[in-house]
Amino acid sequence: MDKIWWEQITRASRLLRTVSDTMLGGKSVILSLPPSIPWYRTMYSRIEELFHQGNPNNCLQEFSCPPGNVGEFLFETYCKQEKRASYRRGMSYAAFLAKSEDLVLNDRYLWVRDVSGEKLEEWSRFLVEYYKNLPEGMPPAVFLLETVEGEQPRKAVKGVQSIRFSDEVDAYDRFAFCALACTEGGVPIVLRPYLAELVSTLCQDDVELCAACIQRGQSFLTDPEGVLNDIARRKTRSNGETFDIAPMLAGLKGRLWESQLKLIFPVLQQYSAEFIQQHEKEIRAALPLTTSYGETIDDPQDAELGLLVYLVGSQQLGLSGPEHKQLVLFRNARNSLAHMRPLDFSNVEKILRF
Repeated sequence: MDKIWWEQITRASRLLRTVSDTMLGGKSVILSLPPSIPWYRTMYSRIEELFHQGNPNNCLQEFSCPPGNVGEFLFETYCKQEKRASYRRGMSYAAFLAKSEDLVLNDRYLWVRDVSGEKLEEWSRFLVEYYKNLPEGMPPAVFLLETVEGEQPRKAVKGVQSIRFSDEVDAYDRFAFCALACTEGGVPIVLRPYLAELVSTLCQDDVELCAACIQRGQSFLTDPEGVLNDIARRKTRSNGETFDIAPMLAGLKGRLWESQLKLIFPVLQQYSAEFIQQHEKEIRAALPLTTSYGETIDDPQDAELGLLVYLVGSQQLGLSGPEHKQLVLFRNARNSLAHMRPLDFSNVEKILRF
């Protein structure tokens, strides 16, 4: 599932390529990620792979944002003892590091995790001074500052590009993931579009939860609430955290109805059109009729499913038992969806197999 997301979903894959291309070009990046970033380690490994393909001489190194002074941390970590001995007070660490040629720092891509708040501002100030003092032609150290979405430095930093996950990936990408992931399970082809629509609508921006639901396939279609509760009890995210299903359960009925409206309603309309075409002569003979709302129906194409059921009941339209049963099923389904009531899955399946 993680490979489908980061390698087969175009915009998710392009996000990683944008990060790697930017840094391979010598610019640092501020990468804003949501709390529910899917398969973080797979994302990291894929970017590392892209770096190696583009520049096999440099390596990627990650670490959590240090609590102390940024410049001092880099000075102590990436300068050998003899190099540190040449440092003279009065020069900033940023300027010293920028002007020093023989540093391990210059053949690293540094991924700094959990950079937020005042630390993001401190890193920004460091990078401003670092790039300002970098001699022309000197290969720079390149940084990736990972922060949470919604956080950006107060001032733009020359030589640093901001990349936001939410600007690159949207709801359509999550649906595309669900559609691709559905092909890997044992769900019948006729039900896969509904499974993809239901999961992407219900799970919203939580791609890992989408994957967990799709893996339960038919069970999820039959009992989404039960499966969500079971996932919350038994499974964890790739980073070890538990799934927060409360928002999904709170909006379950409405999102279930929304998914069914998108997938089921067109099938109901198609059935109605085909039914009228097949029985047009008998329907026309029974018209005109006035509905309970006072509307006069004199064209068979305007006859809705409720009116068609009435014509069968009043023996103005002859159907076999199974045909009548199917007509009632489709009429009841349309009425339920029109009143924002989701259907039982057993009826959804019958309609989708029409």
